[in-house]
Amino acid sequence: MSFPRVCVCASLLFLLACPAGAADDFAASLRLRGGYDTNPQFSNGAGIGGSAFVATDLALAAGTKEEGYSFGAAAEASRTQYFNPLAPPASNGKVILRGLLGDDQAGVSAVTTLSDISTYNLRATDAIQAVKGEAKFGSIKLFATVEGAHSSLNQTNAFFQDFLPNPHVYLRGTVIPGIAFARDKFEIGASVNLSVRRYAQELDDFGYRRDNERIQPFVFARYSDDNIMLAGSISHLRGTWHDVDFSNVSAYLYDASLTWRLKPFTIDLTASRRANETTFPISPITLDRMLTGKISWQAAPNLTLNAAAGYVSTQYLDSPFSAQTVTYGVGLSHDFGHGYAFGFDVTRARGTLISGEKASAIIVMSSLTKRFTPFAGAAKPVPKVGGKATKVAADGG
Repeated sequence: MSFPRVCVCASLLFLLACPAGAADDFAASLRLRGGYDTNPQFSNGAGIGGSAFVATDLALAAGTKEEGYSFGAAAEASRTQYFNPLAPPASNGKVILRGLLGDDQAGVSAVTTLSDISTYNLRATDAIQAVKGEAKFGSIKLFATVEGAHSSLNQTNAFFQDFLPNPHVYLRGTVIPGIAFARDKFEIGASVNLSVRRYAQELDDFGYRRDNERIQPFVFARYSDDNIMLAGSISHLRGTWHDVDFSNVSAYLYDASLTWRLKPFTIDLTASRRANETTFPISPITLDRMLTGKISWQAAPNLTLNAAAGYVSTQYLDSPFSAQTVTYGVGLSHDFGHGYAFGFDVTRARGTLISGEKASAIIVMSSLTKRFTPFAGAAKPVPKVGGKATKVAADGG
């Protein structure tokens, strides 16, 4: 059974286990997409050529809440099939299960996350279990998260001209204690992420030891009202690797997001610099920087026009290598009512590959989306297909 099917089955089993009631929520979204990608592998001019494609995206969210406890599940899955036989299909899936015991003053929550992704240049799986305790004393909130994870990572590699013979498999343990001050619409706090990673194989295919320990203190803040949502964090990552050929890491990282509703417009801005795992032989990690901006215009009650742009750069530490990509595009969405919507998007991507070669692509896509809200009066907002099923903040908050 494929992972996307596992996602769907897990959520349906959750729904069957939870009797419908006034405190139950369920929402789902199914999207069918089709279009043409001039460069599905985002390679240089000597690539495999363009391809038409078809795709299916599914998102589910369900939950039930009673006095003193609540349970929830979210799942998303997608599959893209290309007509060019040289372009491998792309698929990904994620299931998140969450349980909470307690109330607004004190509680313990558990979050289980299973994810899988397979594309032309990435194969990754993660199984993550997190347990968080939280207590409030007036405006002061104390929290602590303990997390364990099992991960597998394989990326295409210039030395093999393909994926590595063996994926990098590792265990991760993390502890995140923190404190926050919250009042009305504002919250500010601090936490520290202490983590350790141990790889299944002492040496990877290139003879490097990738075991490491990390400490990452955070400061974070959030503000939200009817028109503005603002969140941000700054942290300092310090990591020690067991291989003498890997330099110890010292880097400042950040996350920031802004949503501003100025009817009939909505503006979304994000900026981040994050550390990510890599199988690149001479780099302990990558530092990835991302900037995105999107503006949406509610031109009519059932018509939304949007324009978006983004920039992503990847820096491979301990090496001179890097890669950059710039994207920009426009689109529209027309709501037909009864849960149906039609979308059309055109996106242009240009970038510099790790080899230094240039790459570009144009993607033209149309879509049809069906939303389901059986508990229409009580249901939460329908999950967006292709987006994150949920988000666990790095600060544990």
